[in-house]
Amino acid sequence: MGQFTQKYTIVQLFEDIEEGYVYPSTSWPLHSTVVDTFAIKWSIDEMVTKLTDALKHHATANSEAGDDRFFGENGQVQVVLLDRTESLIKLHLDILTILEDGGLALNDPQFARDGFLPHATIQKHARLDKGNEMRFTALSIIDMFPNEDPYMRKVLKTIKIG
Repeated sequence: MGQFTQKYTIVQLFEDIEEGYVYPSTSWPLHSTVVDTFAIKWSIDEMVTKLTDALKHHATANSEAGDDRFFGENGQVQVVLLDRTESLIKLHLDILTILEDGGLALNDPQFARDGFLPHATIQKHARLDKGNEMRFTALSIIDMFPNEDPYMRKVLKTIKIG
């Protein structure tokens, strides 16, 4: 197994989850990823400050749940696609631009910008249904390596949009 390093992801949680919540990597809350797994040169405090400053004047985003699809190398991950609305694409691109100032290094850059495919993974306990109207009103920074444990996740900070 390769060496694990500090990484983050930025999501819209569709459940009420408190900052500091720690959970196994196999049991995510219902969410949609806005910026997929990345490393950054900034400290957590710097990243939080930059995102908070930008998001307080940003418009929220809206989308609608669409069809189910299977992702992953072997089609093992069932997701619900979300519409690539103008507001959601703008939110995604604007967050990327902010993070690039901190030396953003995406794990999978092919899934950013033109390759961004908004979706919500179907969880054991929850899923979106076709036609659900989804609002992106707060973004959460997720620690993908809390306490140097690659099998856990932690909600570091949730930042309100607008």
